[in-house]
Amino acid sequence: MGRKSSKAKEKKQKRLEERAAMDAVCAKVEAANKLGAVCSPPPRSTQMKKVMLTVFKHNHGAYQFFRDALQFDVDDSSPSASGCCGDDCSYEILSRRTKFGESQQGHGGGHCGGCCH
Repeated sequence: MGRKSSKAKEKKQKRLEERAAMDAVCAKVEAANKLGAVCSPPPRSTQMKKVMLTVFKHNHGAYQFFRDALQFDVDDSSPSASGCCGDDCSYEILSRRTKFGESQQGHGGGHCGGCCH
C-alpha cells in the first residue's frame, strides 16, 4: 500500500519542476537587483517584496497555472478586487509575496485610474 501511483509521481515531478522554474526566475531577479538593473527595488529597499503580473481572463491555462501551480493571488490593485470595473475588464492583476515581503500586509490602496473605460 505504500506505493504511489505513476500519475501521482508524475504530478509531484511536475510540481517540483514548476517550483524549480519559479525559483530560477526569482534567482535571476535577485541577481539583477544586486547589480542594480532596471528591475531594482525602490530606494531604501534591499529586496524585492512582491512579484506582480497581468493575465487575460480568457487565457484560462495561464490563469490556472499562476493561481494553482505558482500560488499567485488576485492582487488588491486588480480591477475585480477593487470593484471599480466589475466584469468589464478583460484582465486580472495577480501577485505573490516573496520571502522578503511575507510579513508585510497589503497597502490597502484601491485601483482605477481609468483602467478599462
